[in-house]
Amino acid sequence: MKILLDEKQIRKGRPIGLPYIGSKKKIAKKLIEIIKQNFGTDKTVYDLFGGGGAITLECKLQGLDVVYNDIDPIPGLMIQKILSEDREYLKTVICSREEFFQIRDKEDKTIDDHLKLLINSFANNNKGYLYSKERSDFKYKLAKEIIENHDCFGGYKQTDTFKKAVYENIKITQLQQLQQLEQLECFVKLKNTKVIPKIEIHNKDYKEFSDIKGSIIYLDPPYKNTSKVYNHNNLNHEEFFDWCKDMGKENIVLISEYDMPKDFECIFEFTKARSTLQCGTHNKKYEKLYMIK
Repeated sequence: MKILLDEKQIRKGRPIGLPYIGSKKKIAKKLIEIIKQNFGTDKTVYDLFGGGGAITLECKLQGLDVVYNDIDPIPGLMIQKILSEDREYLKTVICSREEFFQIRDKEDKTIDDHLKLLINSFANNNKGYLYSKERSDFKYKLAKEIIENHDCFGGYKQTDTFKKAVYENIKITQLQQLQQLEQLECFVKLKNTKVIPKIEIHNKDYKEFSDIKGSIIYLDPPYKNTSKVYNHNNLNHEEFFDWCKDMGKENIVLISEYDMPKDFECIFEFTKARSTLQCGTHNKKYEKLYMIK
């Protein structure tokens, strides 16, 4: 299938979504424009491995009807939480190294806890703290000082506090915690535009959507050999491929992958979006969009 894409029509501005492992934020704007230009805007989009919500939120921004699903309920709840809060709440999400590990080891975690683990962890893996043990206390205190005395969403590197710290300590080049907050602020801006009503969120296995007809099904499954990074550890890929082919008889099925079986064809390659995974065999490959032949 020949895919059309007038890149001048792609939405300007930041992509939106949680900073999730494997996030589709890098390709979301272009992907939704591909859908609009080739398949129209009158079909519901089912984002069945929704993760950090980049595709769902972009659909909402672009006025497409969309249903979010992820078998793991946590990311959907985090999305709803951020959309219900304001910038002052976002400032409470960063935490110290000590608090991070206390939260990580808790048996029962709140959604606030999960957000703190996501935002304050290295590579957003929810396991290791963002800063090294030697630098964590200094960087955290600096981030807190900027939050308390400046508009931390307006470019923290331009604040007098950060400039002074750089002058006195040349090893400080960035504060990843504040970079994460800047990403989350897009949610607040999104809510304030009033273009996003309540998002329809489900936590089902993808096969529970087998009765869908006349829709666009977007699938971003965990990649082979990397599933340990995800909460979809039991995905049977061969069974999944068969399901895609069956669903493609009465729907438009789009799949994000790096490689697919011969029954599928690559219809677009996102040459500016390399793998964001920290492990596995895909770090030198580009994101691709597939359909059934």
